[in-house]
Amino acid sequence: MKKIYSTICAIFFCGSILAQSANPQITKKDYSTISKSINSVASSSIASTPATVIWSDDCSDINNWSLSNTSIPPLDWSIEMDPASIPVSVLSPFASTTASNGYLFINSDATGGGDGDGTPVECTATTPMIDLTGWPYVQLTFSHNYRWWQDTRAVRVSGDGGNTWTQFDMTDANGYPNNQNTNNPQDEVINISSIAGDRDSVMVQFYYFDNDYWAWYWAVDDIAISEIPDNAMNITEPVQGGWWVNYLNTGGDGYDYSMKPLSQLTNNPYSFEAVLRNAGIAPQNSFLTAEVTDAGGSVLFNDVSNSLLLDVNYPQDTFAVNSTFSPTALGTYTVNMWGTGDSTSTPMVSLDMTVTENIYARDLNVPDGAWRVGRSCGGQVLGLKYDMYADETLYGLQVHIDDQSIPNTPVFVVLYEDNPSGDPLYLTQSDDYYLTSADLGNWITIPFDGGYDLYSGTGYVAAVGGYANPVDTFLVSVSGESQGSCFIQDNGCDIGSGGFGYWYTTSETPMIRMSFDASVLNLNEKALNGKINIHPNPTNGGLNIDLNIVSEDFVLTVSDILGKEIYTKIVDGISVEKIDFSDFDKGIYLLEISNSDFKFSEKIVLE
Repeated sequence: MKKIYSTICAIFFCGSILAQSANPQITKKDYSTISKSINSVASSSIASTPATVIWSDDCSDINNWSLSNTSIPPLDWSIEMDPASIPVSVLSPFASTTASNGYLFINSDATGGGDGDGTPVECTATTPMIDLTGWPYVQLTFSHNYRWWQDTRAVRVSGDGGNTWTQFDMTDANGYPNNQNTNNPQDEVINISSIAGDRDSVMVQFYYFDNDYWAWYWAVDDIAISEIPDNAMNITEPVQGGWWVNYLNTGGDGYDYSMKPLSQLTNNPYSFEAVLRNAGIAPQNSFLTAEVTDAGGSVLFNDVSNSLLLDVNYPQDTFAVNSTFSPTALGTYTVNMWGTGDSTSTPMVSLDMTVTENIYARDLNVPDGAWRVGRSCGGQVLGLKYDMYADETLYGLQVHIDDQSIPNTPVFVVLYEDNPSGDPLYLTQSDDYYLTSADLGNWITIPFDGGYDLYSGTGYVAAVGGYANPVDTFLVSVSGESQGSCFIQDNGCDIGSGGFGYWYTTSETPMIRMSFDASVLNLNEKALNGKINIHPNPTNGGLNIDLNIVSEDFVLTVSDILGKEIYTKIVDGISVEKIDFSDFDKGIYLLEISNSDFKFSEKIVLE
């Protein structure tokens, strides 16, 4: 079911949604960032009223907190002075405003151990009583970051000196509300008026429990209670693909495609939507504005949504601009979106979108992590869904290979039909492609033999797979958070409890793109029809290479398993070449034959 933001009562509303959602199960130590690439700049229109801070703590002194734990062995929250102590590289250093002078920190990851071994980490950090008499409308704010793995995080608020508590869950053993990694920092805003407003014995408590798993950590900083201002608005979850509303009109799931072919735009134009929240006390008749500019800064589109009253009883809703945008020229476009109310406005958010001739992409083009696919424990399959809004022929997939991959490792791409009621349905698979040292940290294109026809109204999963091997391993880069339907199939690595062959969802977007460009069908296919004959393979020393290709000269290279070139020669397209391997160590080598139009590779086994 699609998530539609609408009414959240005055008792509880916050800057990021804290309710639970489905849990993408992924292995603890495969991680990457999830921060969405959204540029935020201050709006030049009506300014929001600044909040009056009533109480705050910058987490520089542990003596300001009452600590308690039932951890085995004992372990409490502490004040960590080093922002780089965050144990997840993509979330480190902690980027809260005052991280350099300390922050609250609890670290299950540092305890090691196993799951369910009787060594849980469970602890609380509690403020002294805070007097909010005379302040009926108050909000709790704090900055934090974490990575989830089976651990519970919550903030609790008491209005009666700790006799009763209201708990706001960040995560629990069943999952997390948005993504496995938070932003860095993640800034939370929770309306606590009904609990703490005009009370003289308010307390705030941060609770962590790893549920006896070898879990991760939680870092918390810059905690404050402030008066809710009269006039304030926020904008969150901006999209350009119709994720919130327009998917109902176009079909499919409404993903934000970072690159979209012109052919797909005809039936699925850009649709601009966002969540607006009244973060103040005063009612606001609110609407969303979207403005699109081209690379030269010319305004090509401007429209607004319908207006809706947001107040303390109905503080937020999803807004969709009334018309859609259908560019007719290739290139990159920028949409700026902002919300406007009677007495305030939001900051402006910007999204880029690229119209292409034949490339379909969901990633943000900047690697921020990687998934291990070809592993020693098994050959995983990593993929993501693409909705078709026009018939196409898929000629190949583009895959970004992480630079930790090993040259000579075999890689294949595979196509499935999406199956909403079960596992993806297998359609076709490429021949194996062997990585070269030049492929590491770069895009590669792997063709499907002859191409494969795709049909409008159908969803497909574009995927890349590998094999179990103790040495030949590779990783596929990820870029940006997943809106949904990004998958990994576990084939022997036990990344969750589903067993062999189980499909899990991931919170990151794999850098796997569809190519509708027929030119990717290069001479590799012809090589299978006798244009290149390599024999004997395996070999005891001598190797014959029969070429029968009318083309410009080729570069013939042989590399060892570490990617080091040990043989190179310029050869004619119609020739018989002989290579003597007798002086080389036994093992696996990669033979590559290439020119400006063609690239062929094959693994050679020297016995």
